[in-house]
Amino acid sequence: MVIVRNITEINDFKQLRDIQQSAWGFGEEETEPHHLMTRVQKYGGLVQGLWLDDKMVGFSYAVPGRWEGEFFLYSHMLAVIRELQSQGYGFVLKKAQREEALKMGYSVIRWNFDPLESLNTYFNIHRLGAVSVEYERDIYGVGESGLHKGLPTDRLIATWRLDSDRVARRMESKIPSLVERVPSDRIGDFSGEVTYVEIPKNIREIKMRDLSEALNWRIRTREMFEDAFRKGYTVTEIVFSEDRERVFCKLERANI
Repeated sequence: MVIVRNITEINDFKQLRDIQQSAWGFGEEETEPHHLMTRVQKYGGLVQGLWLDDKMVGFSYAVPGRWEGEFFLYSHMLAVIRELQSQGYGFVLKKAQREEALKMGYSVIRWNFDPLESLNTYFNIHRLGAVSVEYERDIYGVGESGLHKGLPTDRLIATWRLDSDRVARRMESKIPSLVERVPSDRIGDFSGEVTYVEIPKNIREIKMRDLSEALNWRIRTREMFEDAFRKGYTVTEIVFSEDRERVFCKLERANI
């Protein structure tokens, strides 16, 4: 049985360190302290756990935020233990987070993610229906361990409008992956209504093989995303080439 509920017991909060280490390979100094999460839970944030057959195997952690006059939840962490990743539990956590946030009076959740991590980007933009109009450079400094190791920690900022038709539809049903014939002259061309930024299919494999190639992906996509956002584009979708060997962020000049 799968259950998501708000975490209230101190012993449950203490388990979150082990889940972080399993999910991301964090060292102990990189994990979020449980005592801070207890205060966040009490004063306007949201910490939820995912239990599978009476064992907590994942959690989400969001803090209150305010940006440009708008109050929102900032989803700082969402983790599932390594052996259960890519099995749909992340979606279960986000769906529960959305439902609880709406009850609390929030209409927006924001978070950041690495656009080079194609599976994560697909999940955030395509599966959940978040969009992005903001790119931040190296927000945590160059990663020293786990999946961040060796690259500047550049991130896209996701905006998840909880009561939008776009998000509601994607909560109700899974939209199939989108395959498009992406014209080469539309990649990085910021003059039309639609453009594309290519991202690597598997950045972790590239990092293991050649860190300098991975760094080239970082710098190239950084320049393209920043240029696109300056010119009014929004990341609205993830699409695959017809042979599914290439992955692209699709950007539109539209209010989504």
